[in-house]
Amino acid sequence: MEPHHQRKHDLEENIKEEYKLLKQLEEGLRLASEPQQKTKFNKDIEEVKSRVDNYYVELNSLGQSQQDKYFLVSAMTNITFKELDAVTQGIICMSIPSDTNFSVTPPLEKMFNNQLTGAAQSRLMTGVIQAKMVSDFVDNMVNLIPDFPERLKVGFVTEYQRLQGIGLEGNALFNALHEFSCHHSSDYDLKAAGLAVLYYLFEKCEVFER
Repeated sequence: MEPHHQRKHDLEENIKEEYKLLKQLEEGLRLASEPQQKTKFNKDIEEVKSRVDNYYVELNSLGQSQQDKYFLVSAMTNITFKELDAVTQGIICMSIPSDTNFSVTPPLEKMFNNQLTGAAQSRLMTGVIQAKMVSDFVDNMVNLIPDFPERLKVGFVTEYQRLQGIGLEGNALFNALHEFSCHHSSDYDLKAAGLAVLYYLFEKCEVFER
């Protein structure tokens, strides 16, 4: 069973067990005669209800993440150079520092080593669908802007270092980088294009160690 489906199954089972416990506690409260007993039953009932609420929040979140993944994959198959141009223009750095050394800054490797969970890894790997298109786009841009690949790398690494500097790591860091790469857009075509560029940087560039 995939991790997503396993977690969904576990949450549903947990909710069932909590409802059984809730029924028992409510019956105990009904039969209790001492104030101290009633207070304890009421406290236990509130704790169970709180856990159930938390389980439902996570369960709904899982459903939304699956829907988001579906829309993202669908959009990924439709992106063109137009969307890639739109997102990369917001990433490229206008000047390249003379002391730039890509080999000492492997952001995505650090992300994978810092609690990047299966959900974030799966989202990143969605970018493989358009890996060749991004590569072709970058090659095409070199004809117009010779140092375009380097600017793209510097722009990305600069943002990575800024986010890391404010304490982001793991999934939070990845999500922030994805938001950066698509200009915080809610348009799925641009979200997909930004994700494709992130995958390109992970797979192809000197910024990352293989």
